[in-house]
Amino acid sequence: MSLTKFLIDQPQEIKHYYQEHGYVIVRNALSAEKIDRLLGQVNQKKRDRLFVFNSQDTHVPTRPRLTEAGFIENSMLNPVNLKLAPRLSKMVERCLVDETVAKILSLLSGDTHHVMMQNMFFDKSTGTIEHQDHYYLDADPPGRMIAAWYALEDIQEDAGCFFVLPGSHKGRVIARVDGRSFSDHETYRKEILTLIDSTEYQYKSFPLEKGDVLFWHPYTVHGAYKNLNPQHSRKSLTAHFYPAQLKPLYAAKAPKLRPSLNPHILMTGSAIAPYVDSVKTYLRFVANAVRGRGPEMVMRRENYEEAI
Repeated sequence: MSLTKFLIDQPQEIKHYYQEHGYVIVRNALSAEKIDRLLGQVNQKKRDRLFVFNSQDTHVPTRPRLTEAGFIENSMLNPVNLKLAPRLSKMVERCLVDETVAKILSLLSGDTHHVMMQNMFFDKSTGTIEHQDHYYLDADPPGRMIAAWYALEDIQEDAGCFFVLPGSHKGRVIARVDGRSFSDHETYRKEILTLIDSTEYQYKSFPLEKGDVLFWHPYTVHGAYKNLNPQHSRKSLTAHFYPAQLKPLYAAKAPKLRPSLNPHILMTGSAIAPYVDSVKTYLRFVANAVRGRGPEMVMRRENYEEAI
């Protein structure tokens, strides 16, 4: 599949393509050295029986559950906060706030400093349903957030590719009913599918190469296909950023911020917050196991038959 990609020294082309299509790919944005050090830490932790993380696709704490091929089944939510696994969290942070990424964010937003509000790690594709990020998180005013997907290996077409619907950022935006809770999530999911069916948007998948980074608009409809080949992983990171002078759309007040390894990128939460979050993750894991409590909201495609 032919994909349009740009290099960091093509700023005007990058900005124009993003504005026109709602996404853009920057080639070789992340170095192989950073990626390899991160994956080395992941390989150490995936077989650690004491390692617990928050799952992004099921929204509950879990231990690594490996596929027969040795890939972690669940995605990690905010791995940069895993302070009880300090080497892993540091390697994640090094990749997420890479200098090239910071430059692209500034190019697309026109702002010099940004806040990273959420991040994720995928070892295997979880097959994410179609959605606009705006429903879950955005900047205030809306439409100013920028998301990024980092390919940590050469992504195979049948590995559960990330996809976007180009140009969908210019169409209808579906918001939460009450502006805060996810109580209407099922209604939202069906509205997104109806929106797609009523338009001429086309799906475009992204079998990116190691080191490529895809940036997209919060109104752009996107998701990920189910993994069709159990021998193929889809090692990748995602993160969401907004200009530092703004605040998150759904926040009652501006969050506390802390510095990252990059002086141009801040992270939400106080300096102690990641440590508190790590302890709470383990406590919730134990409590859920005792109560037999499962996920409250699932983003996996396999849980919604008509979305497959």
